[in-house]
Amino acid sequence: MKPAGQSGALGSFLGLRQAIEIALEKHPVIQAAGANLKAAEARTEQTRSLYYPQVYANFDTISGVGGINPRFVAPAGAMLRQNLSQYTGGVIANQRLYDFGFTKNLVESSDLAARAQEQDVNSQRALVILNVQRAYLNSLKRRRLVQIAEETVRQRGIIRSQVDTLYRQQLKSKLDLDLVQVELTNAESALVKTKNDLKASFADLNRAIGITGPEDYVLEDVPIEVRPQRPLEALITDSLSHPELQRAKEFARSAEARLQATKRLYLPTISAVASAGDYEVFDTSRNQRTGGWWTAGGLVSMPLFTGYLIENQVREASAQQVAAESGSQNIEQALTQQVTTAYLDTFTFEQLIKLAQEQVKTAQEALQLARERYRLGLGSIVEVTQSEVALFGAQTRLAEAQYDYKIAEVTLAYAAGLTRTGDAANFQP
Repeated sequence: MKPAGQSGALGSFLGLRQAIEIALEKHPVIQAAGANLKAAEARTEQTRSLYYPQVYANFDTISGVGGINPRFVAPAGAMLRQNLSQYTGGVIANQRLYDFGFTKNLVESSDLAARAQEQDVNSQRALVILNVQRAYLNSLKRRRLVQIAEETVRQRGIIRSQVDTLYRQQLKSKLDLDLVQVELTNAESALVKTKNDLKASFADLNRAIGITGPEDYVLEDVPIEVRPQRPLEALITDSLSHPELQRAKEFARSAEARLQATKRLYLPTISAVASAGDYEVFDTSRNQRTGGWWTAGGLVSMPLFTGYLIENQVREASAQQVAAESGSQNIEQALTQQVTTAYLDTFTFEQLIKLAQEQVKTAQEALQLARERYRLGLGSIVEVTQSEVALFGAQTRLAEAQYDYKIAEVTLAYAAGLTRTGDAANFQP
Protein backbone atom coordinates (compact mmCIF):
# COMPACT_ATOMS: atom_id res chain seq x y z
CA MET A 1 0.00 0.00 0.00
CA LYS A 2 1.17 3.53 -0.69
CA PRO A 3 0.46 6.44 1.63
CA ALA A 4 -2.55 8.53 0.75
CA GLY A 5 -1.91 12.05 -0.46
CA GLN A 6 -1.22 14.32 2.51
CA SER A 7 -1.67 17.99 3.23
CA GLY A 8 0.01 20.17 5.80
CA ALA A 9 2.39 18.77 8.39
CA LEU A 10 3.05 15.07 8.11
CA GLY A 11 2.49 12.76 11.04
CA SER A 12 3.77 9.26 11.69
CA PHE A 13 2.80 6.53 9.24
CA LEU A 14 0.05 4.18 10.39
CA GLY A 15 -1.13 1.30 8.23
CA LEU A 16 -4.47 -0.39 8.76
CA ARG A 17 -2.97 -3.72 9.79
CA GLN A 18 -0.57 -1.95 12.13
CA ALA A 19 -3.46 -0.08 13.75
CA ILE A 20 -5.32 -3.36 14.31
CA GLU A 21 -2.23 -5.04 15.79
CA ILE A 22 -1.75 -2.18 18.26
CA ALA A 23 -5.42 -2.25 19.23
CA LEU A 24 -5.43 -6.01 19.82
CA GLU A 25 -2.38 -5.64 22.04
CA LYS A 26 -3.18 -2.51 24.01
CA HIS A 27 -6.90 -1.78 23.98
CA PRO A 28 -8.17 -1.75 27.60
CA VAL A 29 -11.43 -3.47 26.61
CA ILE A 30 -9.50 -6.54 25.41
CA GLN A 31 -7.27 -6.49 28.49
CA ALA A 32 -10.35 -6.34 30.72
CA ALA A 33 -11.94 -9.25 28.83
CA GLY A 34 -8.76 -11.29 29.26
CA ALA A 35 -8.72 -10.57 32.98
CA ASN A 36 -12.37 -11.60 33.28
CA LEU A 37 -11.53 -14.86 31.50
CA LYS A 38 -8.77 -15.61 34.01
CA ALA A 39 -11.15 -14.85 36.87
CA ALA A 40 -13.78 -17.20 35.38
CA GLU A 41 -11.21 -19.97 35.00
CA ALA A 42 -10.17 -19.46 38.62
CA ARG A 43 -13.81 -19.72 39.73
CA THR A 44 -14.08 -23.04 37.88
CA GLU A 45 -11.08 -24.39 39.77
CA GLN A 46 -12.59 -23.11 43.02
CA THR A 47 -15.71 -25.13 42.31
CA ARG A 48 -13.68 -28.24 41.48
CA SER A 49 -12.16 -28.06 44.96
CA LEU A 50 -15.33 -29.77 46.22
CA TYR A 51 -14.03 -32.98 44.64
CA TYR A 52 -10.95 -32.98 46.90
CA PRO A 53 -10.47 -33.46 50.65
CA GLN A 54 -10.63 -30.35 52.80
CA VAL A 55 -7.82 -30.58 55.37
CA TYR A 56 -7.34 -28.09 58.21
CA ALA A 57 -4.87 -27.85 61.10
CA ASN A 58 -5.85 -26.64 64.58
CA PHE A 59 -3.81 -25.63 67.61
CA ASP A 60 -5.36 -24.53 70.91
CA THR A 61 -3.73 -23.59 74.22
CA ILE A 62 -5.19 -22.63 77.60
CA SER A 63 -3.30 -21.10 80.51
CA GLY A 64 -4.50 -20.46 84.04
CA VAL A 65 -5.49 -22.01 87.36
CA GLY A 66 -8.54 -23.96 88.38
CA GLY A 67 -11.12 -23.30 91.06
CA ILE A 68 -12.88 -20.22 92.33
CA ASN A 69 -11.29 -18.61 95.39
CA PRO A 70 -11.56 -14.94 96.38
CA ARG A 71 -8.12 -15.28 97.92
CA PHE A 72 -6.51 -17.33 95.16
CA VAL A 73 -3.05 -15.88 95.92
CA ALA A 74 -1.41 -16.82 99.21
CA PRO A 75 0.51 -14.23 101.21
CA ALA A 76 3.73 -15.66 99.88
CA GLY A 77 2.44 -15.35 96.32
CA ALA A 78 1.95 -19.10 95.70
CA MET A 79 -1.10 -20.31 93.77
CA LEU A 80 -3.81 -22.09 95.71
CA ARG A 81 -4.82 -24.34 92.74
CA GLN A 82 -2.81 -26.51 90.42
CA ASN A 83 -1.67 -25.22 87.02
CA LEU A 84 -4.26 -26.06 84.32
CA SER A 85 -2.24 -24.78 81.32
CA GLN A 86 -2.54 -27.17 78.38
CA TYR A 87 -2.43 -27.35 74.59
CA THR A 88 -4.08 -29.40 71.87
CA GLY A 89 -2.98 -29.72 68.25
CA GLY A 90 -4.29 -31.78 65.35
CA VAL A 91 -5.67 -32.01 61.83
CA ILE A 92 -9.17 -32.67 60.50
CA ALA A 93 -10.06 -33.88 57.02
CA ASN A 94 -13.48 -33.77 55.36
CA GLN A 95 -14.17 -35.56 52.07
CA ARG A 96 -17.46 -35.19 50.22
CA LEU A 97 -18.42 -38.65 48.98
CA TYR A 98 -21.75 -38.17 47.22
CA ASP A 99 -24.12 -35.25 46.76
CA PHE A 100 -26.51 -36.45 44.06
CA GLY A 101 -24.90 -34.39 41.29
CA PHE A 102 -24.66 -31.04 43.07
CA THR A 103 -20.90 -30.68 42.60
CA LYS A 104 -21.04 -32.05 39.05
CA ASN A 105 -23.66 -29.50 37.96
CA LEU A 106 -21.93 -26.68 39.80
CA VAL A 107 -18.60 -27.43 38.09
CA GLU A 108 -20.36 -27.69 34.74
CA SER A 109 -21.98 -24.29 35.31
CA SER A 110 -18.64 -22.68 36.18
CA ASP A 111 -16.93 -24.31 33.21
CA LEU A 112 -19.63 -23.07 30.83
CA ALA A 113 -19.34 -19.58 32.34
CA ALA A 114 -15.59 -19.66 31.67
CA ARG A 115 -16.25 -20.71 28.07
CA ALA A 116 -18.69 -17.81 27.79
CA GLN A 117 -15.93 -15.46 28.95
CA GLU A 118 -13.63 -16.94 26.31
CA GLN A 119 -16.25 -16.12 23.67
CA ASP A 120 -16.50 -12.65 25.19
CA VAL A 121 -12.78 -12.17 24.54
CA ASN A 122 -13.34 -13.10 20.89
CA SER A 123 -16.36 -10.83 20.73
CA GLN A 124 -14.44 -7.86 22.15
CA ARG A 125 -11.56 -8.48 19.75
CA ALA A 126 -13.95 -8.53 16.79
CA LEU A 127 -15.63 -5.32 17.98
CA VAL A 128 -12.28 -3.57 18.47
CA ILE A 129 -11.19 -4.62 14.96
CA LEU A 130 -14.45 -3.25 13.54
CA ASN A 131 -14.10 0.06 15.37
CA VAL A 132 -10.50 0.44 14.15
CA GLN A 133 -11.52 -0.32 10.57
CA ARG A 134 -14.41 2.12 10.66
CA ALA A 135 -12.34 4.87 12.30
CA TYR A 136 -9.48 4.31 9.84
CA LEU A 137 -11.83 4.45 6.82
CA ASN A 138 -13.52 7.53 8.24
CA SER A 139 -10.12 9.23 8.55
CA LEU A 140 -9.38 8.32 4.92
CA LYS A 141 -12.73 9.83 3.92
CA ARG A 142 -11.97 13.03 5.83
CA ARG A 143 -8.54 13.24 4.26
CA ARG A 144 -10.05 12.82 0.80
CA LEU A 145 -12.50 15.64 1.53
CA VAL A 146 -9.55 17.83 2.57
CA GLN A 147 -7.85 17.05 -0.75
CA ILE A 148 -11.03 17.95 -2.68
CA ALA A 149 -11.38 21.19 -0.70
CA GLU A 150 -7.71 22.10 -1.29
CA GLU A 151 -8.03 21.50 -5.03
CA THR A 152 -11.22 23.54 -5.11
CA VAL A 153 -9.50 26.45 -3.33
CA ARG A 154 -6.60 26.23 -5.76
CA GLN A 155 -8.85 26.23 -8.85
CA ARG A 156 -11.02 29.07 -7.60
CA GLY A 157 -7.89 31.02 -6.70
CA ILE A 158 -6.69 30.67 -10.28
CA ILE A 159 -10.03 31.87 -11.66
CA ARG A 160 -10.07 34.73 -9.18
CA SER A 161 -6.64 35.87 -10.37
CA GLN A 162 -7.74 35.66 -14.00
CA VAL A 163 -10.92 37.65 -13.40
CA ASP A 164 -8.98 40.19 -11.35
CA THR A 165 -6.59 40.68 -14.26
CA LEU A 166 -9.50 41.12 -16.68
CA TYR A 167 -11.16 43.55 -14.26
CA ARG A 168 -8.01 45.67 -14.05
CA GLN A 169 -7.99 45.75 -17.83
CA GLN A 170 -11.64 46.86 -17.67
CA LEU A 171 -12.69 43.76 -19.63
CA LYS A 172 -14.84 42.36 -16.80
CA SER A 173 -17.08 44.00 -14.25
CA LYS A 174 -16.55 44.37 -10.52
CA LEU A 175 -19.57 42.10 -10.04
CA ASP A 176 -17.73 39.21 -11.69
CA LEU A 177 -14.75 39.72 -9.40
CA ASP A 178 -16.97 39.88 -6.28
CA LEU A 179 -18.85 36.70 -7.21
CA VAL A 180 -15.61 34.83 -7.76
CA GLN A 181 -14.25 36.13 -4.43
CA VAL A 182 -17.39 34.96 -2.62
CA GLU A 183 -17.01 31.43 -4.00
CA LEU A 184 -13.31 31.43 -3.12
CA THR A 185 -14.16 32.41 0.47
CA ASN A 186 -16.78 29.64 0.61
CA ALA A 187 -14.18 27.12 -0.56
CA GLU A 188 -11.69 28.34 2.07
CA SER A 189 -14.37 27.99 4.76
CA ALA A 190 -15.08 24.44 3.59
CA LEU A 191 -11.35 23.68 3.73
CA VAL A 192 -11.12 24.88 7.34
CA LYS A 193 -14.05 22.67 8.33
CA THR A 194 -12.71 19.58 6.55
CA LYS A 195 -9.30 20.00 8.20
CA ASN A 196 -10.91 20.22 11.63
CA ASP A 197 -13.02 17.16 10.83
CA LEU A 198 -9.84 15.32 9.85
CA LYS A 199 -8.19 16.13 13.18
CA ALA A 200 -11.30 14.95 15.00
CA SER A 201 -11.24 11.69 13.02
CA PHE A 202 -7.64 11.08 14.15
CA ALA A 203 -8.80 11.48 17.75
CA ASP A 204 -11.54 8.94 17.05
CA LEU A 205 -8.94 6.60 15.52
CA ASN A 206 -6.75 6.84 18.63
CA ARG A 207 -9.76 6.05 20.79
CA ALA A 208 -10.64 3.05 18.63
CA ILE A 209 -7.06 1.77 18.91
CA GLY A 210 -7.09 2.35 22.68
CA ILE A 211 -4.07 4.65 22.88
CA THR A 212 -3.18 8.28 23.38
CA GLY A 213 -1.52 8.84 20.02
CA PRO A 214 -0.41 11.74 17.82
CA GLU A 215 -2.80 14.28 16.37
CA ASP A 216 -1.87 13.49 12.76
CA TYR A 217 -1.11 10.34 10.79
CA VAL A 218 0.09 9.40 7.35
CA LEU A 219 -2.42 6.78 6.22
CA GLU A 220 -2.21 4.15 3.52
CA ASP A 221 -4.63 4.05 0.59
CA VAL A 222 -7.38 1.47 0.70
CA PRO A 223 -8.71 0.62 -2.77
CA ILE A 224 -12.42 1.23 -3.20
CA GLU A 225 -13.65 -1.90 -4.96
CA VAL A 226 -17.34 -2.73 -5.19
CA ARG A 227 -17.67 -6.48 -4.81
CA PRO A 228 -20.76 -8.70 -5.07
CA GLN A 229 -22.16 -9.83 -1.72
CA ARG A 230 -23.27 -13.29 -0.72
CA PRO A 231 -27.02 -13.93 -0.37
CA LEU A 232 -28.62 -12.35 2.68
CA GLU A 233 -29.90 -15.70 3.98
CA ALA A 234 -26.37 -17.16 3.96
CA LEU A 235 -25.01 -14.14 5.85
CA ILE A 236 -27.75 -14.41 8.48
CA THR A 237 -26.87 -18.10 8.90
CA ASP A 238 -23.22 -17.14 9.34
CA SER A 239 -24.20 -14.69 12.09
CA LEU A 240 -25.27 -17.64 14.25
CA SER A 241 -21.56 -18.34 14.81
CA HIS A 242 -20.89 -14.77 15.97
CA PRO A 243 -18.83 -14.85 19.21
CA GLU A 244 -21.26 -12.50 20.94
CA LEU A 245 -24.13 -14.91 20.30
CA GLN A 246 -21.99 -17.88 21.31
CA ARG A 247 -21.14 -16.08 24.57
CA ALA A 248 -24.84 -15.57 25.30
CA LYS A 249 -25.63 -19.23 24.56
CA GLU A 250 -22.83 -20.41 26.85
CA PHE A 251 -24.17 -18.19 29.62
CA ALA A 252 -27.64 -19.66 29.09
CA ARG A 253 -26.27 -23.20 29.38
CA SER A 254 -24.32 -22.16 32.46
CA ALA A 255 -27.49 -20.79 34.06
CA GLU A 256 -29.32 -24.06 33.29
CA ALA A 257 -26.55 -26.11 34.94
CA ARG A 258 -26.58 -23.83 37.99
CA LEU A 259 -30.35 -24.26 38.27
CA GLN A 260 -29.93 -28.04 38.29
CA ALA A 261 -27.20 -27.75 40.94
CA THR A 262 -29.41 -25.55 43.11
CA LYS A 263 -32.24 -28.09 42.97
CA ARG A 264 -29.80 -30.73 44.29
CA LEU A 265 -29.56 -28.80 47.55
CA TYR A 266 -32.77 -30.50 48.65
CA LEU A 267 -30.98 -33.88 48.60
CA PRO A 268 -28.61 -35.40 51.20
CA THR A 269 -24.84 -34.97 51.19
CA ILE A 270 -22.68 -37.90 52.31
CA SER A 271 -19.23 -37.08 53.68
CA ALA A 272 -16.36 -38.81 55.49
CA VAL A 273 -14.62 -37.09 58.40
CA ALA A 274 -11.29 -38.01 60.00
CA SER A 275 -9.31 -36.26 62.72
CA ALA A 276 -6.02 -36.84 64.60
CA GLY A 277 -3.92 -34.85 67.03
CA ASP A 278 -2.10 -34.61 70.34
CA TYR A 279 -3.09 -33.38 73.83
CA GLU A 280 -0.51 -32.28 76.42
CA VAL A 281 -0.33 -30.32 79.69
CA PHE A 282 2.43 -28.05 80.93
CA ASP A 283 2.31 -29.33 84.51
CA THR A 284 3.69 -32.88 84.40
CA SER A 285 2.62 -33.49 88.00
CA ARG A 286 -1.03 -33.47 87.00
CA ASN A 287 -2.50 -36.94 86.93
CA GLN A 288 -4.18 -36.61 83.53
CA ARG A 289 -4.01 -38.77 80.45
CA THR A 290 -2.22 -37.13 77.51
CA GLY A 291 -0.83 -38.13 74.13
CA GLY A 292 -2.04 -38.65 70.56
CA TRP A 293 -5.58 -39.43 69.41
CA TRP A 294 -7.50 -40.05 66.21
CA THR A 295 -11.09 -40.55 65.07
CA ALA A 296 -12.97 -41.25 61.84
CA GLY A 297 -16.59 -41.33 60.87
CA GLY A 298 -19.26 -40.66 58.29
CA LEU A 299 -21.78 -37.86 58.02
CA VAL A 300 -25.10 -37.68 56.20
CA SER A 301 -26.53 -34.16 56.02
CA MET A 302 -29.95 -33.30 54.64
CA PRO A 303 -31.73 -29.96 54.96
CA LEU A 304 -35.13 -30.17 56.63
CA PHE A 305 -35.92 -26.48 57.03
CA THR A 306 -33.65 -23.59 56.02
CA GLY A 307 -35.96 -20.63 56.40
CA TYR A 308 -36.91 -20.93 52.72
CA LEU A 309 -33.29 -20.34 51.73
CA ILE A 310 -33.10 -23.15 49.19
CA GLU A 311 -36.53 -22.37 47.78
CA ASN A 312 -35.49 -18.80 47.03
CA GLN A 313 -32.13 -19.91 45.66
CA VAL A 314 -34.01 -22.10 43.19
CA ARG A 315 -36.27 -19.19 42.27
CA GLU A 316 -33.26 -16.97 41.70
CA ALA A 317 -31.45 -19.56 39.55
CA SER A 318 -34.63 -20.17 37.53
CA ALA A 319 -35.10 -16.45 36.88
CA GLN A 320 -31.45 -16.10 35.86
CA GLN A 321 -31.83 -19.01 33.45
CA VAL A 322 -34.87 -17.36 31.81
CA ALA A 323 -33.02 -14.04 31.61
CA ALA A 324 -30.00 -15.72 29.97
CA GLU A 325 -32.19 -17.46 27.39
CA SER A 326 -34.00 -14.21 26.62
CA GLY A 327 -30.68 -12.38 26.30
CA SER A 328 -29.47 -14.97 23.80
CA GLN A 329 -32.61 -14.57 21.70
CA ASN A 330 -32.29 -10.80 21.81
CA ILE A 331 -28.69 -10.90 20.58
CA GLU A 332 -29.64 -13.29 17.76
CA GLN A 333 -32.40 -10.93 16.63
CA ALA A 334 -30.07 -7.93 16.90
CA LEU A 335 -27.43 -9.63 14.75
CA THR A 336 -30.05 -10.49 12.13
CA GLN A 337 -31.09 -6.85 12.06
CA GLN A 338 -27.47 -5.66 11.84
CA VAL A 339 -26.70 -8.06 8.99
CA THR A 340 -29.81 -6.98 7.09
CA THR A 341 -29.10 -3.27 7.58
CA ALA A 342 -25.44 -3.53 6.60
CA TYR A 343 -26.34 -5.72 3.62
CA LEU A 344 -28.83 -3.14 2.34
CA ASP A 345 -26.35 -0.34 3.03
CA THR A 346 -23.78 -1.95 0.73
CA PHE A 347 -26.33 -1.96 -2.11
CA THR A 348 -27.38 1.62 -1.33
CA PHE A 349 -23.83 2.96 -1.40
CA GLU A 350 -23.01 0.89 -4.49
CA GLN A 351 -25.79 2.70 -6.35
CA LEU A 352 -24.74 6.05 -4.89
CA ILE A 353 -21.18 5.48 -6.11
CA LYS A 354 -22.41 4.91 -9.66
CA LEU A 355 -24.63 7.99 -9.54
CA ALA A 356 -21.89 10.16 -8.02
CA GLN A 357 -19.39 9.03 -10.65
CA GLU A 358 -21.82 10.14 -13.37
CA GLN A 359 -22.39 13.42 -11.54
CA VAL A 360 -18.65 14.11 -11.30
CA LYS A 361 -18.19 13.41 -15.00
CA THR A 362 -21.11 15.65 -15.94
CA ALA A 363 -19.99 18.43 -13.57
CA GLN A 364 -16.45 18.38 -14.99
CA GLU A 365 -17.79 18.72 -18.53
CA ALA A 366 -20.15 21.50 -17.46
CA LEU A 367 -17.34 23.41 -15.74
CA GLN A 368 -15.08 23.10 -18.75
CA LEU A 369 -17.86 24.35 -21.02
CA ALA A 370 -18.76 27.22 -18.68
CA ARG A 371 -15.15 28.39 -18.54
CA GLU A 372 -14.84 28.30 -22.32
CA ARG A 373 -18.10 30.22 -22.77
CA TYR A 374 -16.94 32.79 -20.22
CA ARG A 375 -13.59 33.15 -21.98
CA LEU A 376 -15.37 33.76 -25.29
CA GLY A 377 -17.79 36.21 -23.71
CA LEU A 378 -20.79 33.97 -24.36
CA GLY A 379 -21.56 33.19 -20.73
CA SER A 380 -21.53 34.88 -17.33
CA ILE A 381 -19.34 34.25 -14.33
CA VAL A 382 -22.41 32.85 -12.59
CA GLU A 383 -22.30 29.83 -14.90
CA VAL A 384 -18.67 29.25 -13.91
CA THR A 385 -19.28 29.55 -10.17
CA GLN A 386 -22.37 27.37 -10.32
CA SER A 387 -20.43 24.72 -12.24
CA GLU A 388 -17.63 24.85 -9.66
CA VAL A 389 -20.12 24.40 -6.81
CA ALA A 390 -21.73 21.48 -8.64
CA LEU A 391 -18.36 19.79 -9.19
CA PHE A 392 -17.33 20.27 -5.57
CA GLY A 393 -20.61 18.76 -4.36
CA ALA A 394 -20.38 15.82 -6.77
CA GLN A 395 -16.79 15.03 -5.77
CA THR A 396 -17.74 15.24 -2.08
CA ARG A 397 -20.71 12.91 -2.52
CA LEU A 398 -18.57 10.43 -4.45
CA ALA A 399 -15.90 10.32 -1.74
CA GLU A 400 -18.48 9.91 0.99
CA ALA A 401 -20.30 7.15 -0.89
CA GLN A 402 -17.08 5.26 -1.59
CA TYR A 403 -15.85 5.19 2.00
CA ASP A 404 -19.32 4.69 3.43
CA TYR A 405 -19.54 1.61 1.20
CA LYS A 406 -16.31 0.29 2.69
CA ILE A 407 -17.56 0.99 6.21
CA ALA A 408 -20.81 -0.87 5.44
CA GLU A 409 -18.75 -3.76 4.04
CA VAL A 410 -16.66 -4.24 7.20
CA THR A 411 -19.77 -3.77 9.35
CA LEU A 412 -21.48 -6.54 7.40
CA ALA A 413 -18.48 -8.83 7.90
CA TYR A 414 -18.57 -8.15 11.64
CA ALA A 415 -22.32 -8.72 12.03
CA ALA A 416 -22.11 -11.95 10.02
CA GLY A 417 -19.34 -13.23 12.29
CA LEU A 418 -16.78 -13.26 9.48
CA THR A 419 -14.18 -11.10 11.24
CA ARG A 420 -11.21 -13.24 12.20
CA THR A 421 -9.94 -12.37 15.67
CA GLY A 422 -6.76 -14.42 15.82
CA ASP A 423 -4.52 -11.89 14.05
CA ALA A 424 -4.56 -8.52 12.33
CA ALA A 425 -5.15 -9.87 8.81
CA ASN A 426 -8.84 -9.17 8.98
CA PHE A 427 -9.29 -6.50 6.34
CA GLN A 428 -8.81 -7.44 2.75
CA PRO A 429 -8.78 -4.24 0.66
